[in-house]
Amino acid sequence: MYDSILVPIDMGEKGFADKVVENALGILKPHGKLILLSAVPGYQMPIVGSYFPQGTFDHLVKDIKNQLKEFTENSLPIDPSECSMVVQEGKPADVILSVASKEKVDIIVMASHKQSRMERTVIGSIANKVVGRADIPVLVVKG
Repeated sequence: MYDSILVPIDMGEKGFADKVVENALGILKPHGKLILLSAVPGYQMPIVGSYFPQGTFDHLVKDIKNQLKEFTENSLPIDPSECSMVVQEGKPADVILSVASKEKVDIIVMASHKQSRMERTVIGSIANKVVGRADIPVLVVKG
């Protein structure tokens, strides 16, 4: 059992996110700390951000936080107040590792999406990057 767990959530994979969080809850100590994280990749890079009206990023972060809260309320057997919800901008693997370090979590529980060998070779997977660079245990739940 773990005292603190970080669970990166891809809001585009809600059906699979349920499975990942259920696995995390299964190894979380009673009254442990569960952190749900959603990474917004590269949005505020100048070249990307220049294509969107000012304030769009703040609206996006607020919307994702609301989606995380709604996901927790409707799909999980816990109260949203029993977990932290974090939304950060950056490369997903970097954000996951940064939040894990900052929050001093005991383990990361995350999804591994199905990819072809070519996709993994060319672009890699976020789970592979996290597992390869993490200095704490990582539980990968396959999709």
